[in-house]
Amino acid sequence: MSIKRTHTVLPSGYTFDQLFPLIRSTLDAGISVLLLGAPGIGKSTLAMDLARVMKRKLIDIRLAQKDPAELGGVYFPNRETQTLELFPPAWVKRACAEPCLVFLDEFNAAVTKLHQAAAYQIVLEKRIGEFQFHPETVVLAAGNREDDNAIVTPLSSALCNRFAHFEMRPDAATWLKWAAANGIHENIMAFVQTYGEEVLFAASDAHSFPTPRSWAMASRVMAQVDDEDLKRAVAACVGLAMADRFCKYLDIYRKVNAAKIIAGKEKIDFTKKSEPSFIYAAIFAVAGYLATADVPEQNLGNIVTFISSPGVGPEFQILFLRQLRNRNAKLFDRLKALTGFRELAGKIVNLRASLYLS
Repeated sequence: MSIKRTHTVLPSGYTFDQLFPLIRSTLDAGISVLLLGAPGIGKSTLAMDLARVMKRKLIDIRLAQKDPAELGGVYFPNRETQTLELFPPAWVKRACAEPCLVFLDEFNAAVTKLHQAAAYQIVLEKRIGEFQFHPETVVLAAGNREDDNAIVTPLSSALCNRFAHFEMRPDAATWLKWAAANGIHENIMAFVQTYGEEVLFAASDAHSFPTPRSWAMASRVMAQVDDEDLKRAVAACVGLAMADRFCKYLDIYRKVNAAKIIAGKEKIDFTKKSEPSFIYAAIFAVAGYLATADVPEQNLGNIVTFISSPGVGPEFQILFLRQLRNRNAKLFDRLKALTGFRELAGKIVNLRASLYLS
C-alpha cells in the first residue's frame, strides 16, 4: 500500500527552505522564475545561494536602477556595412560566454516599456539582440508585491506568462538557521526565537521596520555602538517600537551570567524561572558566550550541567546543541568525549523517536 504525500500550499507563499529546491528544479528545467516577496526577506540571498549551488556565475542586475541601454545595449551605425550594430553591456557577454544565473532584481519597480522590451528577450529568448546566452544560463527575476508599500509597475500579461511564479514569506526557523551560520548577534537570535515571525517581519509605513535584512543590519550596528547608543542605533534599522521591545527583552537576557555558569560558580533552576522568554535568553546567552570562549577541560562538564538544569526540556536542549554546533564545532566535538554528554544525547534521541512512533 503506497502512502500519498500531500503538501499544503499556503496563501502567503513559501519559506526560503521550501523555495530553494522548487526554484532550482524550475530553473534546471529551462523555465525562468519570477519571485515575489516583501522587501528585505531574503530574495537576493536566495539568488546568491542558488548561483553557488548550481555552479553559475551570478549576474545581479537591479532593473529599476538601470538605464535601458545598460540592460539591452546601444546600437551604433557601421558605415562600412551600412547597418546598425549592437554594443552589448559587459554582463551580456558574460552570460553568453559561460553558464550564469541572471538575477533581475526590482523587476516590477518603475519598469518602462524599454525595460520590458529588453526583458522579453532576456526571459523568452535568453538573448540580447543577436547575442545568444550560453545554453546553461538561467534567469531569475524578483520583485515586490503590490501590497508591500513599494513602487510596483504592473507587468504585461504576455511577459507574466513567460515566468513560473513563486512567492516568498518570512519564516523565523529558517532565518535563525541562516543567522547562526552568518554570525548574527545572539541577542537578536534569542529575541526572534522567542517571539517568531511577529518580530522578524512587520511591514510599516515608517522609514525603518523589522525585516530579516534590517535585523542583519542591526546585528552589525550592535557590534560597534556603546550601550548608551544601542537603542537609537537599533531603532534606525528596525524602527523605534521594535527597538523598544527588543531592549526590554535584553533586560531579561542580561540577567544571565554565562561566564559564571560555565565556570561552575552559578546554576539556574528553570522550574522557578519557567517563562519561555527567560529560558530562550539563557540558552542563547550561554551559546553566544561559548561561540568564542576558551573553555578549559575541567569546565566542559558544566556545559552538560547547564543544559540538564531543572526545567530545561528537550526542545531547549536541542536548540542549545544546534547553536553550539553551528557556532563552535570544535567545542561541540570536545563535548562528545564526555560520558554525561553522550548519555544526555541518547535520552534526547530516544525521546524524539518515541514521540515520532507514538
